Amino acid sequence: MKYWPSYLKEGMVLCIGHWMQFLPCRVEKVEAGSDWRMPTLTLKLDKKLVFPQTARAILHYIEGGNLRVAGTLKLP
Repeated sequence: MKYWPSYLKEGMVLCIGHWMQFLPCRVEKVEAGSDWRMPTLTLKLDKKLVFPQTARAILHYIEGGNLRVAGTLKLP
């Protein structure tokens, strides 16, 4: 989350973009640790996301005006 200017908060609605999939998700838990720019997130999706092992996705914040990319996400 190199370019995101503030903390991600529980309850925020983000979108996960992976290839042709673009799914909304809600932040359920944020564990910031020592660096708030690299938190461990627990996200809740309404639909399943299809991805290969070790894939990465992009987190988007659609409601945020000009800045739309919140960061990247390592998928389990």
